[in-house]
Amino acid sequence: MKIVFVLLSLVSLSALANDVVWRSDKKALAFCDSKEFEETVCFVVVNSVSTNVSIIENKNLGKLGIAPKSKYEKVKTTASQWKRTGDDGDLVVFKTQAWKDGQRYTTEGFVFVDSHGKYIHQ
Repeated sequence: MKIVFVLLSLVSLSALANDVVWRSDKKALAFCDSKEFEETVCFVVVNSVSTNVSIIENKNLGKLGIAPKSKYEKVKTTASQWKRTGDDGDLVVFKTQAWKDGQRYTTEGFVFVDSHGKYIHQ
């Protein structure tokens, strides 16, 4: 129940219906939320600790190497897969889609959050 409370305090209810990835034991989740013309926020919530991993969007856009975020018509980042869980932490995949000049570009990046809720690396 704590995870749901933390989640509700972080995002709007509309985000609950879409793009939330749960760990297999349903004790952790990952999601992103964005509103038009605002920054995307991405979180991994494990053991009632929410970790902001929003930087994954910029890292994914950097992989594309095409343009900064401001030059795309639309950018959407979502948690797409819970890749691994271990005693050391959790590995989650985030997918970014970006549209420029009518073309859609897609890339993925990994986020690792340690067992204490610290974002370690992409």
